[in-house]
Amino acid sequence: MTIKNVAIGGNHGTDFDIETVRTIGFRTTNMVEAILLNGVRHGDDQGRETETLELQQDEYICRLVIYNSHDRKKNEDRIRGIEVTTSEGRTLTAGTLDGPTDVLDGVRVLGLGGNGGHMLFMLRVRYIENYIESTPLPGDWKAVVRVIPQGQTFESFQSSRVSKLDASRIFLETVTSLQQTSEAGVAVGEFSARASTTFGISVTTQNEFIEQVETETVSSERITYAPPLGHVGLEVVPMEAFTASDGTVWFFPVADPSIVSAAVSGPDVIKEELFDMTGVLSLHLPYMALQSYGLERFSEPLPA
Repeated sequence: MTIKNVAIGGNHGTDFDIETVRTIGFRTTNMVEAILLNGVRHGDDQGRETETLELQQDEYICRLVIYNSHDRKKNEDRIRGIEVTTSEGRTLTAGTLDGPTDVLDGVRVLGLGGNGGHMLFMLRVRYIENYIESTPLPGDWKAVVRVIPQGQTFESFQSSRVSKLDASRIFLETVTSLQQTSEAGVAVGEFSARASTTFGISVTTQNEFIEQVETETVSSERITYAPPLGHVGLEVVPMEAFTASDGTVWFFPVADPSIVSAAVSGPDVIKEELFDMTGVLSLHLPYMALQSYGLERFSEPLPA
């Protein structure tokens, strides 16, 4: 189960980039004249406009049937008809539903793009093949994504949105580096899909997500934090954990990060268990060696 890209139709007209599908509709005659993707028309304005599907938080396109056509006179490959089915069982059709077909079934569509002009010529689809949803790992998970040693300062983001985006970036980089997950891995695809719906952005790859985070962090206002005497600063993020069908464990924040001043010793030391994403937590807080855990915790068998 990997992320794949496919182009169906003819390379005519003007390209439009692949983006996450939040809303989808079409303009149609006996052909598909245009796709209405996230409120933007790509193609012609002929024909009638279909219903527009607005995908819900966890809804995605799981089946796509594309009917192809070739105009010999103009030597153009075109999209003759389309059938869309979502994970919630909703359907949308456009054009003429006969002729040669390309079928993507049992997939999770991450994004659509293509070519449009005086009609819709091509659809480009980025999708997870043979898709099976990840399994949530039960538990109250919290991760340490940053350690601020005594005597040092840290500039945290004033915007809770940007803080959460930045924490999400760390989660994604942890997954790909520790588990050697490639850009085509299913966990990256699921993470990108959740990030798009959570933050209202359109990303379908790890690089696109990181670029989005960098764009927002550059202009975000910051607050300077310095740990008090006898304390170490920790950036802690409540999170969900999932196991993808290929065995990859991945994470996503469920709340804004917070900066915690952790006592080095004494009665006010941290007493809860934390997932150490930094690898250096116990170096600064030795007592956390018994209270922190790594990625191996998530591969342990769950209690019966």
